[in-house]
Amino acid sequence: TTREGGVSLGSLASLNLGLGRGDKPDNVLENYRRICTVLGIDQQRCIMAKQIHSTTVQVVTEKDAGKGIHYPQQRMEVDGLVTNKPNLPLVVFYADCVPILLYHEKTHCLAAVHAGWRGTVGAIAAEAVRVMHQTFGAVPQEILAAIGPSIGPCHFEVGEEVSRQFQNKGFSGQILHAATSGKWYVDLWESNRKVLLDAGLLTENIACAEVCTVCHKERYFSHRGLGADTGRMALIAALC
Repeated sequence: TTREGGVSLGSLASLNLGLGRGDKPDNVLENYRRICTVLGIDQQRCIMAKQIHSTTVQVVTEKDAGKGIHYPQQRMEVDGLVTNKPNLPLVVFYADCVPILLYHEKTHCLAAVHAGWRGTVGAIAAEAVRVMHQTFGAVPQEILAAIGPSIGPCHFEVGEEVSRQFQNKGFSGQILHAATSGKWYVDLWESNRKVLLDAGLLTENIACAEVCTVCHKERYFSHRGLGADTGRMALIAALC
C-alpha cells in the first residue's frame, strides 16, 4: 500500500494500517475495509503479527484466521508469515523497513516478510525460504521474490556498530562509505537480494521496486523522513 486513500488524520494521514500508532481504531478498521475491498479479500480473516525485528517465521493455517485484526490479543511475535491456505491474507507492516513477498507456484505457498536491518542482517528472508522448503517442499530455485518500497541506500545511514554487524555477516559489498562525509550507508535492497540468492533463489526470480520511502515520503510513510509518529503501510497478500 501507500499512505494514500484512507481516513486517518494528522501525521497518520491517510491510509495508516498500523496498530498501536495512536490512531483511532475505527479509522484503522475503515482503512482495512477499503484496501481489502479493493483486493477482494475478507478483512476479518487477515493475520497480523506483533513484529519484533526478529528472524522468526511462522506457518499459519485456517485456525489463525483473524489473529491480529479480529483477535488483536492473539498476535504472534514473529516477523514472517507463511501459508499454503487460500483466502488467508497475510499482513506485515513497514515504514522504511523492507517488505518481502515470496511465492512458489507448484506448491502454491506464500510468505510475507518484514525485514528491518536486524532481520536483514539475520537473514530472515532465507529463514522464510527454508520454512517454505521444509514445510511444503518449495524448491528455492523456483521461488519468486519481490522486494517492496523501503528506505534506500541514499538514506539508510548507520553507525560504525551496525556497519560492523553487516560486515561480520558478509555484507561488505552492500555497505557504502561516503568519503566526503565519513558516513556509512547500508543498501538493504541489495542486502536482501544477497540473502535470497544465498538461499538458492535465481537472480531472474527476484524483483526489487527500488523505491525509497524517505525520498518519496509524500506517498509513503517513513520513520526517518517523517518521524516516529508516522503511520504504517502494509504488505497484504493472499492465495486465490
